[in-house]
Parts: sequence; C-alpha cells; structure tokens
Amino acid sequence: MSNRFNRNDRRITTLMVTAGFVQAFAGSLLVVTLAFSRPDLGLSKGDASWILAIIRLGSFTAVAYGIWGDRLGRRKPLLFAFVMILVANLATALTSGVIAFTVFQAIARAASGAVAALAIVYLAEEVSPHIRSFSMGIWGVAGSLAGGLAFLLAPLFELPTDRWRWLFGLSMIGLIAYPLLARFLQESRAFRAPLERPPVLEVLTGQIGRYFWPLAIAGMAVGAFSGPAVSFASDYLINDLNWSVLASSLTIISAGALGATGLLIGGRLADTWGRRPVIVLGMALGAIGGAGFYWQPGPLLIVWIVVGSFGSSIFVPAVAALLSELFPTRNRVVAGALLSAMSVTGAILGLAFG
Repeated sequence: MSNRFNRNDRRITTLMVTAGFVQAFAGSLLVVTLAFSRPDLGLSKGDASWILAIIRLGSFTAVAYGIWGDRLGRRKPLLFAFVMILVANLATALTSGVIAFTVFQAIARAASGAVAALAIVYLAEEVSPHIRSFSMGIWGVAGSLAGGLAFLLAPLFELPTDRWRWLFGLSMIGLIAYPLLARFLQESRAFRAPLERPPVLEVLTGQIGRYFWPLAIAGMAVGAFSGPAVSFASDYLINDLNWSVLASSLTIISAGALGATGLLIGGRLADTWGRRPVIVLGMALGAIGGAGFYWQPGPLLIVWIVVGSFGSSIFVPAVAALLSELFPTRNRVVAGALLSAMSVTGAILGLAFG
C-alpha cells in the first residue's frame, strides 16, 4: 500500500495545517498567559480554576457550528469560526475586567473547538484512508508548534503586568491566512445536504450511540486529568517552583516538542496497528506523565512532561480517524463537536475539583 500523498491530500492537509496553526496559537494564549493574567486580574488559583471552567462551557456552543456544518456544509462554519477566534482574542486584549475576559475567551474557546472539529472532518473526508491518521498527526504537529511559539513569545509580554493582553492582540496576525483559506478551501466532496435536519439525539442514542459513548467517556477521562494539568503547568513552574518565565517557557517548549513527535508516531501506528491500542496506550502514558509532573517535581520533571505530552499526542490522531469511520456524513461534525464537548466536560470537572 502506498504511503504517498496525492495532490488533493497535499492541498487539504496544507489548508488544514494553516488553519490549525492559527487556531492553536490563538487558542493556547489562555493557558500561556495564565501566570500573568491571573495575578493581574486579582484571581487566586481557586478563582482561576472556576474561571477556566466557565470559559470551557463556551465549548458547548461549538455544537451549533456542528449542526451548521452538517446541515449546510463544512466550509462556511469553518471560515466563520476561524475569524471569530481572532476577533474574540482582540476583544480580550482591548477590554478589561474578569467578566469581559471570561465572556470573550468563552467565545474564542467555542470557535476554536469548532475549527478543530471541522478541520478533523475535512481531513477525515478528503484525505486518502491509508494515510488518514498520519495526516491528522501532521495537523496536530502544526498545533503543537503554534503552542510552542506562544510559549516562546510569552517572556516578551511578562512586564508590565498588563502586557499579556498584547499577546492576545498579536494573534490577529493570523487573519493573513484567511484569504488563502477562502480562495482554496472547497466544500468537502463527501458532504451531501440532508433532506431532513440531522437530529443531535441520533448521535447520542441507537446504533451511533454505541460508538459515541465509549469515545466520549475516554475523552472525559483525558479531559478531567489534562484540563487542570495543562492549564496550570506554566503557573505552577513560575509561581510555585519560582522558575523564571524564560526557563518555564523553554522547558515546556523543548519537552513538549519531544512529546509532540507522538502525533506523527501515533498517526502512523494508528494506521498500522489499529486505533484502539493506540488510544489505550496514549491514555496510560498521559496519566503517568501528568501525575509525575505535579507529584515528583524533581530532576525527572522534564521526563514527565515528555511522557505526558507523548501520550496525549498519540491519542489525538487515533481518535480523530475514528470520526469518519464510525459516524455517517450527515452528522459527522455534530459528533465531533459533541465529543469535544464531552472532553471539555471532563476538563470542567477536573478544574472544579482543583
């Protein structure tokens, strides 16, 4: 079996990598700036946990994007959500106060989840099946690089205390990618407008529900653990272990980059071993790495980041590939948005517990 990308594979992968890079950079700023924004907004860690949980509730509105995508096509909601992330980040930069911060970041979170869900559907429907997981791994690597860039830029926005807002404004540079997407992104060839409105309940019940709930429960478990672990990683290094912003950023970037190789490795393993064993392995490694990071903050700290990042990385393309293989075209975007919402539910529970 050939592992080569054909022309359409390259086109859609390039476009989704572009959208994913901008989406991941803009979406990561909430976590990247937490060590600065939390003290500036006068929030304790407990307060910040609740704020992050409330912001993540915005992800549930991504289901509306999913209904739009399954009813009228994938292209328009993806382009709209892409712009909404950047506009919401700009509003975050220009306004002040905890309420405005929470509202605009909730809007950005919903749009970010929609772009991710729609990008995965595009890759699932457009890329050749034998390299589907691998292409999703490439998309994931782009997101990891974007998050690394955000951490790399973070030390430049540490002082004065409100300069972290400038980083949110900087994400507007991503708009330069919009003309590329608007011109070359065509409607998915697999999409067919349904004769009837696809019911959300169809995903949750019946034959499709048999596939949905195991993935949803796995996503909730991962979200419950990774939500607090990832959100407070930088804050923990800077404000608890007294690391410098530069040392914290470089550590997360370098160790995270090593772990992010799991996106490509996991994509290839999912295409050769199968999806399920890679998902199980990813969950186990992610839990081990995340627990070690907070419970054993010694010389092995970087190792724990690599292990946890690698586990969560190999998990992503395997689950994403199942989206096209288990759910029909008529409600594939809704299924993806609901799976994302279930993962967010786990993160909210984890943050609330934290």
